[in-house]
Amino acid sequence: MAKREVDLRLKKLFDEKKQVYSISKANTIEECLFEAYNTYVLHKKGVNGIYGILGTKIHSKLQEIIEGIATEAELPDVLNQELLDLSMLGIEFPKDFKGNDTIRNNWIADMKHFCNTFKAPKGRFVTEELVIYPLSKDRYVQGYIDLIRENPDGTISIYDWKTSTDFKTADLLHHGRQLIFYALAKEHDGFKVRDVSWIMLKYCEATFMGKKRASSKEKSEITKVINRGKLISELRNYIEYDLTELGYDELDIEFMIKTALDNNSFDSLPEEIQKKYVIKPYVRKYNLTDELKAETVNYLNDMADKFESLDPDDESQWLPRSFVRVNNRGKESEDIFFCTTLCNYRNSCKYIQDYKAKKAAETNKEDWEENLF
Repeated sequence: MAKREVDLRLKKLFDEKKQVYSISKANTIEECLFEAYNTYVLHKKGVNGIYGILGTKIHSKLQEIIEGIATEAELPDVLNQELLDLSMLGIEFPKDFKGNDTIRNNWIADMKHFCNTFKAPKGRFVTEELVIYPLSKDRYVQGYIDLIRENPDGTISIYDWKTSTDFKTADLLHHGRQLIFYALAKEHDGFKVRDVSWIMLKYCEATFMGKKRASSKEKSEITKVINRGKLISELRNYIEYDLTELGYDELDIEFMIKTALDNNSFDSLPEEIQKKYVIKPYVRKYNLTDELKAETVNYLNDMADKFESLDPDDESQWLPRSFVRVNNRGKESEDIFFCTTLCNYRNSCKYIQDYKAKKAAETNKEDWEENLF
């Protein structure tokens, strides 16, 4: 994504010494004060993570496609080239808990399917629009909306592209504040917001007629949200049943299923099968309520209050996030994935470096004691 020039509205706020926040800044304050200190007080750049780099590239090309200055056919090459460049730079995906590459392989399979099948949405859209919302006369929140659809009834719909894993119910409030803020800002500008949604790029929605259970007597409409890289494998049993119903023999079915699995595509299957399955992007709507609007405003003010209460000249006040988490049963477990994988200061943060050094020393001591005799 091209570097943005400072908007005149933002420049005016900065010149007037107003406090200007973003959802990202608020989330950083909540996540780790030391990261916020490095980013927003010391203005260090840090090291971008692989998810951020790839997400930015995909977002940028999607913006160009929607604006008509690029085509859908360019999207796969953008992904492939960026993956190659990152590999050459040694910027890698995190390993799974066994030290394998399943996280990398699954992400790439999902996103390759998206890039190979993407069709621009229909309608009138505005992309990457700056919005500013006043929390008070001296405090503002700014952000850029990925996609705004102008609906025929005069309302607007707000969308945010997401290359991340689908959100758990427990995390919806955290992630949903961004959409709520966008709605608040557009409503402040005089627009009527009909709905807000995420477009989850790693997933698709499959709708078809089938038996919900093996014991079901009748078929009914089924809708499944599926990781794109596993589209055919997740629908395999339904497809095999449909092929059997159409009269194909066992060997033909085995061959067709293998080809479909290898390509993760319906293209090689009979037309009768292709027509049975409607595959669409997964658009996950989020509730737009007065309660959530109030919660978002309170959250933004709370994070801003916390940030402004700390002394920018006293680093000791800006403490790091905890390296352990406590579950509902009171049991502690290590929690350093964010610090070692997602944080932009993962290679320079003194706190995580000290923590890892201490853990390594403890491990070496245990190994030495076990091998004493």
